[in-house]
Amino acid sequence: MILTIPVLLYQLFFVLLHFIASRFGRKPLIICMVLCLIWTATHIFLVPLAVLQTVVILASYLTFRSRITAKEKSEAA
Repeated sequence: MILTIPVLLYQLFFVLLHFIASRFGRKPLIICMVLCLIWTATHIFLVPLAVLQTVVILASYLTFRSRITAKEKSEAA
């Protein structure tokens, strides 16, 4: 089984990276996403783990991007 506690904690690390990057704005969040995807492509060789990590990275990016967009809309109003 690939969903062990260390694997899940490692995924939580990527969510935390995206959370921190989102606090600095949209560009740092995009840079963080790209660097995380490059890290995944070059360091994870098991396909199920690579897919899991890619999904976590993209979901984190989309979640925190939507929060930035909602914050910008509320400040503009």
